[in-house]
Formats: sequence, structure tokens, C-alpha cells
Amino acid sequence: PPIARRIFDKVLTAARAREAARKARETIRKGALTGGGLPGKLADCSERDPELTELYIVEGDSAGGSAKQGRDRRYQAILPIRGKLINVEKARIDQFLKNNEIQSMITAIGTGIGKPKEDGASTSKDETSFDISKLRYGRIIIMTDADVDGSHIRTLLLTFFYRQMTELVRSGKIYIAQPPLYQIKRKKREEYVEDDVELNKILIKLGAEDVRLKNLADDKEVTAAQLKDILESLEKLAKLSESIRRHGGDFEGFLAKRNARSGKLPAYLVKIRDGNEETVRYFPDEKAVREFHQGNPDLNLFDADVQQELIPLETATKTNGLGRRRATKVELHEATTIQKLIAELARKGLKVDHYAASDRPIFELIEGEGERAVAHPLFSIPEILQKILEIGRRGVQITRFKGLGEMNAKELFETTMNPEKRKLLKVDLNEDNAVEADQMFTRLMGDAVEPRRQYIEDNALNVRNLDV
Repeated sequence: PPIARRIFDKVLTAARAREAARKARETIRKGALTGGGLPGKLADCSERDPELTELYIVEGDSAGGSAKQGRDRRYQAILPIRGKLINVEKARIDQFLKNNEIQSMITAIGTGIGKPKEDGASTSKDETSFDISKLRYGRIIIMTDADVDGSHIRTLLLTFFYRQMTELVRSGKIYIAQPPLYQIKRKKREEYVEDDVELNKILIKLGAEDVRLKNLADDKEVTAAQLKDILESLEKLAKLSESIRRHGGDFEGFLAKRNARSGKLPAYLVKIRDGNEETVRYFPDEKAVREFHQGNPDLNLFDADVQQELIPLETATKTNGLGRRRATKVELHEATTIQKLIAELARKGLKVDHYAASDRPIFELIEGEGERAVAHPLFSIPEILQKILEIGRRGVQITRFKGLGEMNAKELFETTMNPEKRKLLKVDLNEDNAVEADQMFTRLMGDAVEPRRQYIEDNALNVRNLDV
């Protein structure tokens, strides 16, 4: 009978969980508590005070080997992991504890897994509990490649720590290493660059060294100080235009909806999906969105900020959710900042009307002096920044790192492991973000496919540094 079968399945699952708990307890007891039986591939440190030590969990044997050679052996321990870990969000405890990489981490860290053991409480022989007092390292640092596989492994590791060693995350013990994304070489000099923002700053500085900008409307040249300010504003504007694009909008279309009298930009965007096609509408305020929604009762409108459906009461019962188009309302928080930047550029002679490409040159970027000077015609405002970056790239060799294994031991230590130079991201879990974190792990790593598919559809344009 079905009821008896369900009861039997529950009993069997509970028995498996108890057996897995026993295995976990044995793993800890035979390993970290005695200081022996530690994973063979763990390169431990000589310091025994957890407050002074850190464990690097490194993706791949190659990078792990470089990290072992380059580390400070006094306080830095290295644990390489191979392949992709099992997803603990989907797997039963008895399944993921069979995974060699999971076993190695549990043994090396020493705390056990599960819920924290309360002071004075005893555990039965079939229980396993987390005990932070047995933590062997003050920092646990995840160090993975900058490609898709590295991101996946990092996510699987974070899922493991969040679900099985939650107290480590709450206590601020988990960190993510930030290896450099680029190496740049120029005139026998090498420099490591953290991200695209830092790279652009360097290229803009190089590109603006020997150039002048002329506005062809009045034939006046912009001073060096003004050009510096213009480039800073254009760089900010470029980032904000990316933000509008990630929301699903077109930046030139967004600017075109600017109020001619007040100069005010749209405050809201609505994406309307009809089958495989998506259209975008801009609105000056929430009232305009509401009026549009009421005039289109077939829209299944969601608020992107609160992930909640907005249905006009007078039309909700009529449509009954049948044959309705999906639409998403996005508040454009960037609009105010964009408006200020546009005003700043206008004061320097760069009008918003010139943002879109013209059929004739609007500016000239003059490179060099005298007879060797070269004038580059520019047909839009964005071309100013693009041309400066292009000039800045000349004579510069830029290498993008995809894997940690591309760096030797010295490079890996100096860029990613040296406490005086490295950058670490601290994983923060607190009362303010705990519910959101739980929902995120459930949505992205759980069994339900539909919420994950919808999340990917809604956020596909937000992807940065995607390497396939």
C-alpha cells in the first residue's frame, strides 16, 4: 500500500542519515582531533594557533602545487581539490559524505558538520554536531579559477559551507580569494590588474597623455583638466549604460525618452514578453506604469524589486490569469545619477543629443603635436572614451588569466596569497540577509527546475566575465 511504502521510505532515509552521521563522526575523530590522519594532499602549516592560520582550498592539482610552493609555510595550509564537488543541496548526507573531496575538507577543518553543539549538551552515538572550538584554521579561503568551472566549484563549496558548516559562515571565517584578472606588460614593466575597472583606469591614463579634444561646434579645444573630468564622467556613464542594458533596456532609447522641458529621465522600465519576443517601455513615474497596466489587463506584471505580481483588482477576476503576457516592472535607480552626469557633460559642451551617432563628425581627438599630429574624427560622445582606450592599448600587452595554474608559485603568492598585497572577499551571513541567502541556495542549487530557469531568464544580462 502507498502509505506503508512512504512510512518504510522515511524509516530507511532516517537509518541512512544515522549511518552517515556515524561516518562523519568517525572521520573527525580519526583525523583532526588527534592531529593525525589528515588528508594526504593537505600541506599543513607549522603554526597551531587557529587565530594565526589560514586554509586555502584550491581548485586543481596544478594550482595547488604552485600554492604549496609559494605559500608561507608557517601559517598557510593548502588543500587542493579535484573535479566538481557533489551538490549537497540535492544529495543525501550519506551520499555526499562518500565524496573524497568532502571528506578531506571535513577532516582538515576539524569542526564536524551539522548544527552547532550547545554548551553542556551531550550528543548521542548517532548524532553529529558542529563544534567551532575544534576549528583548526582562523580563515578558510576559497581560491578557484576565473572561468565558468571555477565559478561553479566556488558555488558548490559555498553551498557546502552554508548548509553543513553554517556557523563558520556566520562567524566570518569563510573568504574568497581575488586573483588578478589581467597581467599587463609595457616597456619591460609588468603589472597585475584586479579587474576591468582598474584596467580601464590604466588605459585611460595612458591614452590621454598626449591628446587634445576639439569640439567642432565652436572649434574650441578642451583643456587637459576638462578632458580628465570628461573621461571620468564618460566612464561612469558607460557603467550606468551597462546597468540599463542589464535591466533589458537600450541606453540610447532610454535617453531619447528624456523630458525635453525638465530634462528628467524615465524612472521605470517595463519589459513585456510575448512568446519569444520582448519589448521595452519607459515611464516617468509609477502612476504612468499603473495607468498602462490598467489599460492592458492581459499583462501578468511583476515587480522586479519585490518579486511580487501586481494585478489591478478590477481586471484580476476577469482575466483569471488565462492567456496573459508576462511583464516585469523595473525601477531605474540609476536615472538620477545619469541625469547629473549628463548635466555635467553639457556644461563642458557635450550635449546629450550627441550621444547617438551622427552622420558627420562632432568632435576631433588630436593626437600628438605639430606636423606629426593626427586628428581622429568622432561622431558621438561614447567614441571619445572608446578612442582614448584604443590609444591607451598601443604598446601594451594584456594577458587575461583564466586559470590559477597559469601563474607560477611566486606570482600566485605575490598576487593572491601575500597578506600585504592580496584582496579577499569576506562571506557575510547575518540576520539581514539570512532569508535571502536561504532562498538563493534553494533556487539555484535545489531540485526545482522552474524557479532556477526563471531566475536565469530574468538575470541573463547581468552576467559579467563569462568564459565559455
